[in-house]
Amino acid sequence: MANNTTAYQPNDFGVGVVIESATGTVVANTTQLFTDSVSMPSFSPDQDLSAKSGKFVADTAEIYSSMYNTPSEITATGLLNDTVLGLLVGIFHTAASSNVITVADSYTAPYIFHGQTIAATKETYTVKLLSPAVTDSDGSSNSSGNSIHLPGCCVTALSIFGDAGTDGGRLKYSVTFKTGYSPAFTGAAGSTTAPVTTGLQTIHDLTYRTVAGVASPVMSSFNFSIENPVDYVGWDPVNNVPYTINRSVPEGPIVNFSATVKVDTDTKGLLANYMNASKQTSLINNLGDHSGQAAAKTSDTNWAFHCTAAIITGMSLNEQAAMMYDVEQKLLFGSLTVRNT
Repeated sequence: MANNTTAYQPNDFGVGVVIESATGTVVANTTQLFTDSVSMPSFSPDQDLSAKSGKFVADTAEIYSSMYNTPSEITATGLLNDTVLGLLVGIFHTAASSNVITVADSYTAPYIFHGQTIAATKETYTVKLLSPAVTDSDGSSNSSGNSIHLPGCCVTALSIFGDAGTDGGRLKYSVTFKTGYSPAFTGAAGSTTAPVTTGLQTIHDLTYRTVAGVASPVMSSFNFSIENPVDYVGWDPVNNVPYTINRSVPEGPIVNFSATVKVDTDTKGLLANYMNASKQTSLINNLGDHSGQAAAKTSDTNWAFHCTAAIITGMSLNEQAAMMYDVEQKLLFGSLTVRNT
């Protein structure tokens, strides 16, 4: 029999995401993300392939492999838009008010379980590695779905970053989803909404900036990153689903903010704050396009954030056209406000 002559281009593939109506229940139609490239999800089936009972080689009757109760993850990177910004609710598990999410140090992790009706504080997602339907060589007969479905996903990492010297300064994202549900490997792509163009920004749109208490520094790049771990606990052997989903173990959400700023009289005090004899935690950080900063996040027109407490965790010199500081901070949730559209 001749080889199948049908071929597919990388541009035929993508990543789609949608909020589930019930935890772990696949939603057919997704919105595609802007992605720089498409990678296979990471799978880690339980496998025992060692030789048994004094044998020198593994026996096919004795080895074991199962996908049940094993995690799968998928990571995507691309242009930041409103679809990605909507995922901020899912990683913070905090509802937005007037498009602003407020997270304080009184945050508590949500209780999530299979089949639960979704609310803003308990969002899970269906994520699809979108693939064209595969066909026979004639391009029509025996067409079958070839998309990978990952139900019950939680956002475990989300970074928003920009660099004035890369991609024209456009803001980009990196997001990681994790699930403990069993994936489907030959699913239908469903009806896919093209990547939305709302929410596209550049670093130059963030005209009001405060970094570690320094107002209006010359900033060449930044990275605002959030992590919130998740564990899928137990396995229901009757329904083949996890029993429960535990968030924020041992800690979360964890928010870090790094920025590269020019060395000058405005930023000269950063090292003293970093190496002060007592902890310096009342450092304000802000990025946005409205002069009111924290009080006016509802008046910002795109993604923005403000935090009233942070501590510098690292500093180094960065040799560019002008000497710069790389400043790394952990944001401490005195009050963190993030605009999600």
